[in-house]
Amino acid sequence: MTRQEIRQQIPMGYCKVIAQRVGVTQKSVSHFMRGKTNSHRIEMAALELIVELKKEKKNLTDKISLS
Repeated sequence: MTRQEIRQQIPMGYCKVIAQRVGVTQKSVSHFMRGKTNSHRIEMAALELIVELKKEKKNLTDKISLS
């Protein structure tokens, strides 16, 4: 997954969540997302967040379907 694809998958405001998880500033996450810096930790945290959000969305849509 490219950074552009990661950026598209992360909802607005979630750079703060990534920053808190990794222990860096929001600016560091923003720089990573825009390709100004590289950080394996930020990339992994962003990918983990995307997986979590997709699972949460699937669980909620499944609950709606069962109703």
